[in-house]
Amino acid sequence: MKFRSKLFSLIIASSILSCSDDNKTTEPGCLPGESYNPITGQCVARSGGGPGGMDGGTEGDAGVDMPDNPFLDMPADVSEEDRCAVGIDSDLDGLTNSCECELGTDPARPDTDGDGLLDGQEDVNRNCRFDAGETDPRSADTDGDGLEDGDEVARGLDPLNPDSDGDGITDGDEVASGCMDPTSTDTDGDGLPDNLEDENLDGQLGTCVNRQYTAECAGIESDPCKTDTDGDGTPDNDEVQYLDCTPEDTANLVQPLFLTNNTADYQIALEPGLTSTPIPGVTAHAFNDAPAGYAGLVGSFVPPNAATAEQSAAWVTQQIRNAYAGSTVRTSGRRILTHDGHQAIAGGVVELPGGLQADTARNAILSRLAGTTLNPNVQGNFTPAASTDRSLAVFQVVKRPASAIVALSVIPESLYNTDTAPGAIRVDDIAGGTGIAGVGDTLEADCVSYRVTSQAKVDFIWLLDGSGSMSEEIEAVKNFADQFAQILQQSNIDWRIAVASGSCDKLATDPTISQDVKNLMTMGGATSCQPIPFGNFQYVLPNGKLCDKNGANFTNDVQKFKDCVDELDPSSVGLRIAGEHTLTMGAAAIDRALPRSDTDNTKLRPDAATILISVTDEFDDHFQARMGWRDAGQAGEPPSDPSTEPGWDPNAMDPHVQPFIDYFLRPGINATIFGIYWIPGTPCTIASEAAAGIDRVVNRTGGLAGNICQADLTSTLEQIASASVGLASGLRLRGVPVPPSINVKVGQASTQTILSPDRSRADGWDYDAIVNRVNFNGPNPPQTADRIVIPYLRWENSVRGCVTDADCPQEQKYICQNGVCL
Repeated sequence: MKFRSKLFSLIIASSILSCSDDNKTTEPGCLPGESYNPITGQCVARSGGGPGGMDGGTEGDAGVDMPDNPFLDMPADVSEEDRCAVGIDSDLDGLTNSCECELGTDPARPDTDGDGLLDGQEDVNRNCRFDAGETDPRSADTDGDGLEDGDEVARGLDPLNPDSDGDGITDGDEVASGCMDPTSTDTDGDGLPDNLEDENLDGQLGTCVNRQYTAECAGIESDPCKTDTDGDGTPDNDEVQYLDCTPEDTANLVQPLFLTNNTADYQIALEPGLTSTPIPGVTAHAFNDAPAGYAGLVGSFVPPNAATAEQSAAWVTQQIRNAYAGSTVRTSGRRILTHDGHQAIAGGVVELPGGLQADTARNAILSRLAGTTLNPNVQGNFTPAASTDRSLAVFQVVKRPASAIVALSVIPESLYNTDTAPGAIRVDDIAGGTGIAGVGDTLEADCVSYRVTSQAKVDFIWLLDGSGSMSEEIEAVKNFADQFAQILQQSNIDWRIAVASGSCDKLATDPTISQDVKNLMTMGGATSCQPIPFGNFQYVLPNGKLCDKNGANFTNDVQKFKDCVDELDPSSVGLRIAGEHTLTMGAAAIDRALPRSDTDNTKLRPDAATILISVTDEFDDHFQARMGWRDAGQAGEPPSDPSTEPGWDPNAMDPHVQPFIDYFLRPGINATIFGIYWIPGTPCTIASEAAAGIDRVVNRTGGLAGNICQADLTSTLEQIASASVGLASGLRLRGVPVPPSINVKVGQASTQTILSPDRSRADGWDYDAIVNRVNFNGPNPPQTADRIVIPYLRWENSVRGCVTDADCPQEQKYICQNGVCL
């Protein structure tokens, strides 16, 4: 879905200007050396005299006592000799002639700009300059809102603010409307703010002449001057087409349960109703949600030699494996920036053995993290899972300067995979990166509203390793295609999918590839693309070429996608070879797909989210060549994981990896990289090489890493599909919410009913904390023209200001809109 957004804050600061006819320039509350401006209601600096007029005069040169002057438009008779004279006020406007010459006003006209205010009223401190806090005596409309300064003063408006009531509609447009109140954010008092009724903020009712309503001319707008725009007897605030945020929406939001540790300076917002206890002797809490089937922990720990969020997360996964040998990392988590500016890894998942009891497993992991045996007594009864039912440890790690805050939950996989059960949602909220804050952080209410204008778009490129060891994994991707499409379709997303390979063949002389991308491949020396060492063989889909079998390219035809996957199956390629530049050729594939186009199926579409998915069991050949990693692709060679080698420094990759990260995050590309590969630092018996370079790019672009070392890739593929829905959804929230407080209302245009859908992964809405967006699942997602209102509680001061998208967290795909990151 694509959405047109309107943001509404419940914290509205408005001030009504107080005006006076008194000419005195002092007022209680002004500091020494300041004057009170009765026009603007502000204190401004009083002239000290020296800098005054052209003659370097004194304070007395600047002005005299200003009498009432009913003849504002009558020029005075001023001789050339007196025109800039000191001590003379020929036009009786309160400023001496010498002062007016310096200021640029007319000594012969008491109201130079004709705005209804004397020049001396406008230069209130008489320092012969136009200062902050003063209206400009040389301009009739100082704030440029279409109303003259004197008119604004007479109406009780602020002549220095083009939007006195702060509703987004200028004072001039509100006055020109003939009915709107520029001092009120809700002219008709119907609970719908003016800026929500007047969608384009122009003061008019759509294109309706004389505000005479018809559905055709009003479009999506309601009339800020009428409580019942269409006159049907139903107030606007009860009509679906005008559904928007109101103060009542935030009046009864769910208040979360807080667990707080003052020593470690953390608090975590959880679902109310949990049972919990602080852990004596350590800075940690344990909590249980027995009805939902999970047990959790939160605590502050000090991972040794961990300078980054990634290293801290790797330490956590190692402690989990120490507690349960044979545990497997399913996904390494996604890199985010928390609302208080800390790097974090959110949404990591480790598979534990079957037959565990959630609270017992939680205690075992907590003991490993704390370095001592712990058995917290928390209320809640659990039973062991079936021996065939693995448990999952789902976690986030927030890296602080001297510690790491870890939040982790243990849940049986059967419950985690049940879309209708609440456990999976709550566990993902805990691990999502939004619930942890400092002890002093507080919550405030906010609300956003949307109108669905079209489907959100997403274009996928699957970059597949077609080497001989990949047959089973490629078959798994093909078999998942129908389920992948179903997940996207149920979210009402307009999706397309393409297939490319990791083959790189004579890239430097390929005329279809830009020099920009060629330079990426030749940084630091010769290209890593190597010719095929034996004759009669050819590369499959070289240099980012999309599979075009049966006209596929970017397609939403699942069978065409499967046919293209077969093109890369090692068992069927014959005399063709698929190379292993399984990340870097993604840059070439995107390069070929630019510029974006709505009509060319070889190109990415405008406004479509771009997701590249790399699937491999080896290094990307480019990064391997640059880093000199040991090759393990031949029979009999031991597996190669650079992260376990002595002296491993992940930052050493940056000169070779960062240029690709920068390319993928460029405006106009803004791609997210997902991957299925051997995650470095984890045990693996299936793959031959741990894809350290690919892993770095995935983390830095906000993607999700799935572990190819699992026996079954289905769960990882499901997580990638669900994460893609979150990236493509347009329902962005302002600031960082606490998930238990989020509420959703949907106004269905087709039925004219307002619904409050449940939070559900089967049929309802869900929240993706990683990208801070609400999305919809199941057979009944919102349709075009529906309206959606989302009130919630967010951390105070969590709204990031911005000028461009580059000011916002790029890993989470935030954009800069109306001066804030969304």
